[in-house]
Amino acid sequence: MPRAPATKKPAGKNSDKNTQKTPAAAPDRADGAPALPGSAEAAAEFMDEARRIPAREIRPLRADVALVHHNIRAGLDAVGPREAELLKLPAPFDLGAMKSLGRLSLGLVYAAAQVDRSSPGTTKKLLQRAHELRDLLLSAAVALMKAGVLPAQRVKKIMAGSGARDMVQDCVDLAQLFRDHAAEVKGKTAITRAQIDETAAIGDQLLSLLKPKGPKGPKAKAPEPVKSAVEARDRLWTLLGRRHEEQLRRAGMWLWIGEVDAHVPPLLARTARKAKKPNGSGASGSDRGGAPDEG
Repeated sequence: MPRAPATKKPAGKNSDKNTQKTPAAAPDRADGAPALPGSAEAAAEFMDEARRIPAREIRPLRADVALVHHNIRAGLDAVGPREAELLKLPAPFDLGAMKSLGRLSLGLVYAAAQVDRSSPGTTKKLLQRAHELRDLLLSAAVALMKAGVLPAQRVKKIMAGSGARDMVQDCVDLAQLFRDHAAEVKGKTAITRAQIDETAAIGDQLLSLLKPKGPKGPKAKAPEPVKSAVEARDRLWTLLGRRHEEQLRRAGMWLWIGEVDAHVPPLLARTARKAKKPNGSGASGSDRGGAPDEG
């Protein structure tokens, strides 16, 4: 299990050893969770290399980044004690590139979190707040309509319809209704200007994120910051996938051949099986002792 960053110590005889520790374990979900210590720096560290990957080769992330991070750490922990043996592996194996996977997976956790905080897939909290504001303003609008203060036609139009997108549009329409009749409703409702402004803002934000229903409807374009965050995330994911296969998995296959999954789990493996040790010996019965596998 990864450990928290070590406290910086004064320079000494062994001060150059183990001064950088991996941050605490990744959160169960990236969306809404605080970024791991050092994860933003890790993402920036690999972004230049990730941007050099041709666009046609980018793979979209469809995985749990916490699981990926965990499996990377499990694999690195497994091969770590046997680095001396891995030096026999020919190119394209690179020990430094393999060891960098810990930082790279940390950067991916951060990059994924940036998308999740603003993407259509994680608008649950925004929708909950929109529901609250819509109910608040609509209740007041109905009361004012019955009192003859607000036009019945506009209020009834807002009341009609159903679904998340219609509810979000109601937020925009209700805010505009109260703004258009600000003079008439002044002193006759507990609704505040701040609540009206918040309702309008959250409605506009959600309309930019929610796609219209039906194949004939125009496609909603994601806001530019979201598009940029998605691209950064997917580029880091593509880089990590390549490096994991070329370096860490290659090292695992060199050391354990057919039992590689028990020591170096695939990126999306849900459980990492422990390899059985024959007769109490310290090495797996299928440990490689010959020439490197060129396959």
